[in-house]
Amino acid sequence: MSNKKSENVLEIPHLDILLLIVGTRGDVQPFIALGRVLLAAGHRIRLATHETFRKFVRENGLEFYPLAGDPEYLMSFMVKNSGIIPSVSSIAAGDLAKNRHVLTEILASTWRACTAEDDETGKPFTAEAIIANPPSFGHIHCAHKLQIPLHIMFTMPWSP
Repeated sequence: MSNKKSENVLEIPHLDILLLIVGTRGDVQPFIALGRVLLAAGHRIRLATHETFRKFVRENGLEFYPLAGDPEYLMSFMVKNSGIIPSVSSIAAGDLAKNRHVLTEILASTWRACTAEDDETGKPFTAEAIIANPPSFGHIHCAHKLQIPLHIMFTMPWSP
């Protein structure tokens, strides 16, 4: 009997995939699991997130690229300003201007995460697909500019 079944299976091209994550360790960890599965399938995986998670990402066999922003600051800003309109205390304290600066830095580092060489090996990288969490901000702009697929995923369940 011939192996016709395997002849009909489409080969999936190996891609340079960027996992783009802004957040805490709880946000990063599920993407490490996803990255390991994609790596095992033959893709090159770069996980771009905050510098504080470099060791965690590298020890799981994935490439790391540093994004700007301090996850503790971002979390505290979101807690203080949980709605669409910022709190009066945040406005008075100048938090909005600081947050605007932080977001500008994150957006710039997001583009570099898609296109810059590896900061440890010097190996060139250009994302061919992006998988990102919603607060990584620049994902849609980068995917549009590079004309590549974007999948935005949130790992927290919202329904039963």
